Amino acid sequence: MHFIPSPNRLRPLLLACKDKASISKTHALMLLIGLFKLGSSNGVLIASYANIGDIKSARKVFDLLPQRGVDAWNAMIIAYSRKEHPGEVLNLYRQMILEGVRPDSSTFTVALKACTRLLDLKTGEEIWCRAMDCGFEFDVFVGSSILNLYAKCGKMDEAIVVFDRMPRRDLVCWTTMISGFAQSGRPIEAVDMYRRMQKEGMEGDGVVMVGLTQACANLGDLKLSLSVHGYLIRKDLPMDVVVQTSLVDMYAKNGHLKLACHVFKNMPCKNVISWGALISGFAQNGFAGNALDLLVDMQGCGYRPDLVSLVSALLACTQIGFLKLGKSIHGYIVRRLDFDRVLGTAVIDMYSKCGALSWARTVFDQINSKDSISWNAMITSYGIHGHGKEALSLFLEMTKTNLKPDHATFSSLLSAFSHSSLVEEGQYWFDRMVSEYKVPPTEKHYVCMVDLLARAGCCKNGKLLIGEIAAKKVLELDPDDLGIYSLVSNYYAKARKCS
Repeated sequence: MHFIPSPNRLRPLLLACKDKASISKTHALMLLIGLFKLGSSNGVLIASYANIGDIKSARKVFDLLPQRGVDAWNAMIIAYSRKEHPGEVLNLYRQMILEGVRPDSSTFTVALKACTRLLDLKTGEEIWCRAMDCGFEFDVFVGSSILNLYAKCGKMDEAIVVFDRMPRRDLVCWTTMISGFAQSGRPIEAVDMYRRMQKEGMEGDGVVMVGLTQACANLGDLKLSLSVHGYLIRKDLPMDVVVQTSLVDMYAKNGHLKLACHVFKNMPCKNVISWGALISGFAQNGFAGNALDLLVDMQGCGYRPDLVSLVSALLACTQIGFLKLGKSIHGYIVRRLDFDRVLGTAVIDMYSKCGALSWARTVFDQINSKDSISWNAMITSYGIHGHGKEALSLFLEMTKTNLKPDHATFSSLLSAFSHSSLVEEGQYWFDRMVSEYKVPPTEKHYVCMVDLLARAGCCKNGKLLIGEIAAKKVLELDPDDLGIYSLVSNYYAKARKCS
């Protein structure tokens, strides 16, 4: 009489299989003794094939199953998730719902993770609604997944509503919220979230600290920055390359370049992101020469410049008017990297500010998929060189595309009119900005109008009135800016000469 293993013994047997041959033998045994029809070990069989990377065999088993319970569905969904096929995950999830199988915590967690990869907020919210209907509203794993989706999509107001309703929050939830606020440009809320976390007795890990350093970088708070750095040292948390790079970035963005250099020099292991953070710090703080020297050092150490390093180098060339090196960097980009919109816009800005406007336009025309930032950069370039009519022509060309002019576009356009003393055009497009494009005027728009009228002389009563309204409005919006007071003062000085 042959020994026939029970379903309970097949599970550890399958888990012990590490190659296709042994899994196939166990699979054959299941077919022979009829366990395949029962379905109790089918999920483990699918997972076993998936674990050795044989996703095709896993799917074949899944498709041939006479009955598919939640374990089998989850095994196949998880298999696709680990292979980074979020679209297949969601297809299976939808099929599962159509066949009337009730998802569990794992199903919802993995499906929401797929939505996060795809940044598919609409589908994610549909899955979250079903999860709540199925009683998983307060499940910590499902909750963490929807928080992550909201954070990655920049929907932090929605995330905080879910977070505050959770009866139990693990470290992942706190980390997601802190990092989400930091990456969404809301550093004060990131810091407040960290303080809430401390009050509830939770200790931060390296990931939390990276989120906090991002917040500190945006806040410019040296005291808080030093406190975060000190916490890392006191708690003896792992100071890997990610954490140390975030410290370099934090100090560099706050202008504390000596501290940034100190951290950088003491890093046992640097990567291209570490170099980029320091180069960017020097460039953004006006130390163009240091930034370019670092770029050379970086290449001498065997690192190929990345997007951040090259954009920072172009900024440095712009600051010192180093057109020859800027052209060289442009050539390097064309030879080595995809000429995307970010690099294209940086090159346009460099050529424009170095006085090579025709080169800037050539680069603009070479960008295949232009976004509003690219258009704005070129409009601005025409403006600062006094080519207001060319700026207007380009603006009108932009309006024929699928892109809608935004507040930055109109700032660039109005500034161009100001530099060219095109008063009538400035008034006309300021009005259309509000009435047709529904863009509410901001401080920048009013500043442009005051500057435009001041440059043009503004001697007519109508223009005097418009200028006075704009001047009062801009002072209301930013009463502490000394530069604005100087601009308004110049306007009134010129207005008095006309009266």
